[in-house]
Amino acid sequence: MKDHPFHHFLAEFIPLVAKKSKQLNQAFWILETTGSDDAADLKADLDGEYRILFNDPKVYQQLLDWDKELKDPLLKRQINVLIRAFKLNQVPKALLEELARKEATLTQSYASFRSELEGKELSENDIREVLKAEKNIEKRKKTWEASKKIGAVLAPQILELVRLRNEVAHSLGFSDYFQLQLDLQEVDPKWLLATLDDLAKKSEKAYEEALSEINASLSKKFGTSDLGPWAWSEPFCQEDPLDNEELDTLVQGLDMSKASAQFYRRMNVDVEPILKRSDMFEREGKNQHAFCINMDRQNDVRTLNNVCSSLKWLETVLHELGHAIYEIGFDPSLPWLLREPPHMITTEAMALLAGRQAYKLDSLHCLIGETSNPALQKVEGGLKRRQLVFSRWVLVMTEFESQLYSNPFQDLNKLWWSLVEKHQKITPPKDRSGGFDWACKYHIGLAPVYYFSYLLGEMFASAIQESLAKECGDKGLSNEKTGDLVTHVTGKPLTGDAWVKEFC
Repeated sequence: MKDHPFHHFLAEFIPLVAKKSKQLNQAFWILETTGSDDAADLKADLDGEYRILFNDPKVYQQLLDWDKELKDPLLKRQINVLIRAFKLNQVPKALLEELARKEATLTQSYASFRSELEGKELSENDIREVLKAEKNIEKRKKTWEASKKIGAVLAPQILELVRLRNEVAHSLGFSDYFQLQLDLQEVDPKWLLATLDDLAKKSEKAYEEALSEINASLSKKFGTSDLGPWAWSEPFCQEDPLDNEELDTLVQGLDMSKASAQFYRRMNVDVEPILKRSDMFEREGKNQHAFCINMDRQNDVRTLNNVCSSLKWLETVLHELGHAIYEIGFDPSLPWLLREPPHMITTEAMALLAGRQAYKLDSLHCLIGETSNPALQKVEGGLKRRQLVFSRWVLVMTEFESQLYSNPFQDLNKLWWSLVEKHQKITPPKDRSGGFDWACKYHIGLAPVYYFSYLLGEMFASAIQESLAKECGDKGLSNEKTGDLVTHVTGKPLTGDAWVKEFC
């Protein structure tokens, strides 16, 4: 089949895609690190041009025809990737360009926004610091409310994107964009819902026990059982709020880049080149979140972080480097199209497994050195609570997005808080009607229909951890053998059983 027309198509088409992809990633990086108007315009233009590369309906039909003829697995997977890319873009060019423009504008809005309280600008790190340390419940509430002001700014932009995304989905024969994305991500809707429901049921008792411990501790800390979400240590109640100040003493003065590089070096993985290309610290106009990006599917892999002295940021640096070493691990002889994760849960599993090491005693000793700090005794218990708390946040996000795209005209803030109460079992505040709290979460606007991948990734990470324990002993990621371990480590289908066993 070497003379098959698909070979000739790849030889002509992929260089165009690779070049435009690199240009788009470069513009995206500038936008996320500066928040500038010029970068937003450039990113929008290049994004539109990239999408239009996959717009030709004749080429799409030809790919579908070739797919029936090809047998070689590398060719079959490449054509599968291309078919899904073309499928998403089988809509009018004007719609693709409008989507690109509005997503670039929303990206800029997220990057440039800073909360304001009593005349002072607060970064997301600032807000976390207040919610971590402030004892006055009224000051905490005001800070939490300040963190939600971004919702009113972003909600109209997000709803316009929801409308456009649903327009794309409807034109392609799907009920809404949520269902379209599941199809493009090769996720069976029934399997996903059944898997998440099964994990929720199996971990319900453990979550209720963790929540009871959290509520009792917070009630004692603040002198009241009437706790609002501002009693937690971050704005979405998606992380364990206990002992954060004490745990952060473990990393005071720690050079997280250096410590992470040394940690990965023990696994025979050199992340120094990645760190040199990365953008590590917060500043005005920069995206306040964290991500890893492969700029060219060759050697230019980098991360964006906003590091401060907290155990959470050590976890995040390790997490993003986990994505990065996954990206640099692709066989360079693979075709360009296949130098990407075969599915997001695989790269998330690697990153989440790496991030967990900030809460594993053996690994933490490697990262921070031997210490007699009594906070070490609270680390692994905190990891279990973190996992249980986060699992419920994923359920909120997944169900909210499903209903958002199914019916974007409903009272979305009412829906948002009803799901918080249903899954997280946190009583909604009384004065949030008519608000836009749902629009404050970054992923709703700019990483849509993705959040379930984190929990699937956690499940996969636990399955891998279970196998690593057998292969490498108790030290897991903190020894050299782990770095040499090959793939296919679990040998069984993905379920939540290993996660439940580890954390419940």
